[in-house]
Amino acid sequence: MAEIKPSYDTKRTNLAEVIPLDSPFGMYIEPTRLCNFKCFYCMHATRGEVDGALKKTGFKIENMRMELFDKLVINIMNFPTQPKRICFSGLGDPLMNNDLPVMIKKLRCAGFNGRLDVLTNGVLLTNEMSNRLIEAGINRLQISIQGLNDEKYREICKTKVDFKNLVDNLKYFYQTKGENVTLFIKIIDSLLEDKEDEKRFHEVFSSICDTIFIEHLVIMQQQMGDHGGQADHIKNLNGEYVIPKKICSIMFYFLQVNIDGETFPCSTPGLPNSFSMGNANEKTLIEIWNDKKRYNLMIKNLKVGYKAFNECAECSSVVCIADKNEFLDDKAESVLKKLEK
Repeated sequence: MAEIKPSYDTKRTNLAEVIPLDSPFGMYIEPTRLCNFKCFYCMHATRGEVDGALKKTGFKIENMRMELFDKLVINIMNFPTQPKRICFSGLGDPLMNNDLPVMIKKLRCAGFNGRLDVLTNGVLLTNEMSNRLIEAGINRLQISIQGLNDEKYREICKTKVDFKNLVDNLKYFYQTKGENVTLFIKIIDSLLEDKEDEKRFHEVFSSICDTIFIEHLVIMQQQMGDHGGQADHIKNLNGEYVIPKKICSIMFYFLQVNIDGETFPCSTPGLPNSFSMGNANEKTLIEIWNDKKRYNLMIKNLKVGYKAFNECAECSSVVCIADKNEFLDDKAESVLKKLEK
């Protein structure tokens, strides 16, 4: 039976002791902005609307060019220290890019030996795709379940889904993956009607995954607001009561690259290009990591707090990791001194 635990690693580094980092601990790479769902909590819910949140971003809805990805692979391997984890995730669903296994394989062939994860809704996870991902060298597949039957998927995602087929395909991945790959399955609490739904969720999936969890609905994309009052600031993604923070710790160890090559200091999808630290088509990732723009973001974060950034003011990601090793509010002065050297 699956272990009940949240998706994040519980063995955290004492961040204040290691800042500044010569390389990111973690990275998100957005392989596509295409999505087969229109979930209510995502900007894709407004896809097709003339004045919708997605349209207003001006984003191109397409796959990342392989030419850019090839450059990213070189850049990643040129970091002084390899990132501990790279996750393929973003505003779209990674499995919408059929070249996803090719991307994973290219990182492995280049010598990347850290964790390679994929975050997906899993509907496009055919047996063939499972085989390709496993063969390419994936370490972890994270599945976001959106309902417990066909009707719930139609309500939440505005898409026809064969729920039984989804479960069968996940079962195949679990039975085929081997010992070096893990499968994590989660669902948002607001998608479950009652305790009976919670029980059924565990009954359906606990025997076909390594870890399982019911996450709390939070605000990830500020453009979507509080989801009609469904999201709150009382608990974080992992269901833990929020401890107020002034400083966002994620900015000090994370790097996201979207399909256009724009880079950001956290994993939140759909951030505006105006918040970009630099474009990977024009600069190397090392240059962006060490650039004055990222440095100024960290300094402002330490002095004023993350809410000083309009793009971050209502974000819930900052409190998703409630670990004392990443709490910097009481260490701001010492970290500032280290950075200003």
